[in-house]
Amino acid sequence: MAAPKSLIFQLHRHWEVVEQLTRLSREFPAFEFSVLEHVLNQYKSKDMDSNTVLSSLLNADILQPVNRSSDYQLNTLVIDFVRGLTQEHELGLSAVLKARVEAIKQATSQVLKGLDESDNDLLRAGANQLSELTRKIDQQLTQDKQAIFEIAELAKSADTNVPIERRYREVLEVYDQYVEPMNEMMDSGLGGSFYPLLEKAEEALDHAVDILSIRGSLYQQRLAMRQIAYQVKDLRYQGRVIAQQCADTLLPLREEARQHNQLSALISKQLSQVRKKGLARGLNAEGLPM
Repeated sequence: MAAPKSLIFQLHRHWEVVEQLTRLSREFPAFEFSVLEHVLNQYKSKDMDSNTVLSSLLNADILQPVNRSSDYQLNTLVIDFVRGLTQEHELGLSAVLKARVEAIKQATSQVLKGLDESDNDLLRAGANQLSELTRKIDQQLTQDKQAIFEIAELAKSADTNVPIERRYREVLEVYDQYVEPMNEMMDSGLGGSFYPLLEKAEEALDHAVDILSIRGSLYQQRLAMRQIAYQVKDLRYQGRVIAQQCADTLLPLREEARQHNQLSALISKQLSQVRKKGLARGLNAEGLPM
């Protein structure tokens, strides 16, 4: 891995090239030299030579040669960084989100155990783990929301000559595989896990602040616990808001696709009756909506 300063400097110097390669990486996991050369010639600075730019990107570890191939690939860290800055995110897995939420239970137990055993190191480790999990969950929810908004916009702006089943295929898959499991997880009732686990974590941290105050612990330690408790509380609220926003974004498109499928099925059935019985007997005018 190149030195961070060198990598950041080369990103600044050749941002247009890296940004375009990041966009292309959604379609191409690796780039042939001809593709790479075309991007370099089109997006590099006019006062730079293509070979010089390529060497700079390779030396900074932004581009990496693929083993046993003449192709090149972008560093995965660079891809995540650029997509984060440009708000172009891929939808994460609901299973990853669920695993992180479940990990909150273990971190909360660690906080409570540290309090019971008066083990400040264990208490601090559990609280720090809660803070890190909270940050990662918040980041994933924000990125997933942006990805879902992009999926909805692409579906709505697609060519209307393309059958709706194809235009809305990704919308239906995302709703079934991500939005519904996320809504189940966010349920504040007995069936949910997100809200009750975060609620217990917040209660454990508040309890830790009270106990540390009684024991006369350092102000900085109590402040850290209180700040993490605020993070958990905010995530508990934001999680449900984002889940609702995702559902509200995709549900109208999902219903539109379902209604279209139902209408197509009814039309096909009616045409079948007309073909079998003829227009006069196959078309029941009394049953038509108009």
